[in-house]
Amino acid sequence: MIGNDIVDLEIALKESNWRRPRFLQKVFTIEEQQYISAASDKDKAVWLLWSKKEAAYKVIIRHFGSRFFRPKDLVTLTNISDYKDSSSLLDGQVSFRKQIIHTTSRVTDTFIHTVAQAHDKVTPLLVNFFYVEKNTYAIQHRVTRQHLFENYSAVTGTSVKNLSIRKNAQRVPYLYNKDQRQILELSISHHGHYAGYVIQSTCDR
Repeated sequence: MIGNDIVDLEIALKESNWRRPRFLQKVFTIEEQQYISAASDKDKAVWLLWSKKEAAYKVIIRHFGSRFFRPKDLVTLTNISDYKDSSSLLDGQVSFRKQIIHTTSRVTDTFIHTVAQAHDKVTPLLVNFFYVEKNTYAIQHRVTRQHLFENYSAVTGTSVKNLSIRKNAQRVPYLYNKDQRQILELSISHHGHYAGYVIQSTCDR
């Protein structure tokens, strides 16, 4: 099971006031709040933890088949180093009801992208993130899917025109070739000027 989340740091700074009263207390555990308080870049610390929780949440939805909003139930377990450079890949874990979700986060000056997996050391078929020129939902939606289809086509030889994405009742996306659902798991995320996705074969689990 997989999930991913991406945060445009510039848009998050403009549109999300995490310093408003009680936000941190609602979303983060005491230990996570202490990490944020001690971080040299508190904005990055907040959105790194948020990205890890969001990516892990998508894994949990696949497992339990229902949505919920209890961010503090998703607990980051491992110590997270401060941002170092644009090539930093930070491995970590998130726990939920004694289940461990493994995360890998790429932290840059402009975005944070986290991939979460229920099983450690499984190599996804595709992991990608990229810049989206125009920051509107319709364009993000269209460009992300087209990028995914073209990349998947290049790897598998599947015709782009036959590919589509459909979601189930829990809004979990699945990739289809014509009317045939593919034997893989898919996670898509976009925020601001950035988008990301991850595809993993269910045969690898």
